[in-house]
Amino acid sequence: MAALDRHLSPANKPGDLDGLFAHHILNGVDVSFAWEVNPLTTQWLDDHTDRLRHAPGLAVLGFALHDHRSHHDLGTHERLVDGLRDLMRRDPFPADRTTFATDRRQLLGITLAALVTQDALPAFRSWLLEILPDSRFRADDPRTDLARRHALAVLTDDPAQLGSVTSIKSLPELSMVHWMSIVGAARLADPAADLHFIQRRILTGLLRTDVGDLSTCDAALVRAAAGRIIDASIDSTILTRSHVGVVLRRFPAAMKRWRWDDPDDVRHPVRWEVGSEREIQDIVWIMLRSVFSDLVDEEPLPRLGHSSYRADFGIPRLGVLIELKYVRSAAEFKKVEKEILEDSIAYLRDRGTYTKLIVFIYDASASSQEHDITTAALLERDDIIDVIIVSRPSQLPAPGTVTATPAATPRRTRSQRTQGSP
Repeated sequence: MAALDRHLSPANKPGDLDGLFAHHILNGVDVSFAWEVNPLTTQWLDDHTDRLRHAPGLAVLGFALHDHRSHHDLGTHERLVDGLRDLMRRDPFPADRTTFATDRRQLLGITLAALVTQDALPAFRSWLLEILPDSRFRADDPRTDLARRHALAVLTDDPAQLGSVTSIKSLPELSMVHWMSIVGAARLADPAADLHFIQRRILTGLLRTDVGDLSTCDAALVRAAAGRIIDASIDSTILTRSHVGVVLRRFPAAMKRWRWDDPDDVRHPVRWEVGSEREIQDIVWIMLRSVFSDLVDEEPLPRLGHSSYRADFGIPRLGVLIELKYVRSAAEFKKVEKEILEDSIAYLRDRGTYTKLIVFIYDASASSQEHDITTAALLERDDIIDVIIVSRPSQLPAPGTVTATPAATPRRTRSQRTQGSP
């Protein structure tokens, strides 16, 4: 890992496309040096004005604006929009085959550029989505095709479905598959078995590889995989299934800072509505993802007859699914019990990657008298190993009582409130 860090150092300079690619791939991974790839300075932009009219320069701006958001307004967003408009007028597959689409660094940077200009130039995202599946796209190696599939996944928010990984022998290719699965751009056919296979192959390959023979891009992918695998290995010796329940039981305490401002007391009131299961999924995702690095969102499960199933979350290395429910009234508990018991049979029937289920129920009605009854009923099944039921925090209104967005209501003065003026 130290050798890989040294190998990356020459690219660690402002505006270096290799360095920006490496910085993006290594996001969240601790390295032994400080990053210096951010080009968003007046001096750098003035020195590279001509460069920003072509795909490599536009890719640099894509990386910079997406990954380095804390910067002063230097007109870079407008430059990027203008440059992307020009790029759409050019043939993306010229006769000499010199195209950004088959350069992993440029393709990733241009894809990020499409994200940061989505509001100002939505046509560019559509144009890029037409190019990526084009039959003229020629991938020189599997990593280029993986980069194309990654870009499609990012633009469509639909992860690539990967087949068997057992035939992959290339260390950089394995590392790219690992990165895509970690950032949610790809789904492995068998998350637990495939991930274990990939991790073992990467560490074995790294021990047999002269890192000096790797390109900067490949070195970044391998370094990111090595760092994350070691962290995950440490976590797996510490974290167990019981820790899922420990984290979820902190939900009430975590909601202490959930915003529901009184418009009479705050100049710009903020109200984070929790009115459906979707909001609970968002909150629980943040809680669990900060602890379990392999948390999977909406894990698809094998079909049963005519029906298909998706669990809310899965943690492959623990073999655990997490099912979330939102309850609006005391009467709904009976219905929720029935749904969970029926779904658990379908979820765990083949005893593959997942063998246990944890249930989390958000009780918006605060009907605490029902909690013990439902918990006991669900825990009668051996494969349901924990049930966590939490009540709506007091600062949030009961279902059906949410008023209009407070920001739309003018703030009243103290004298107006006292006199009852509108």
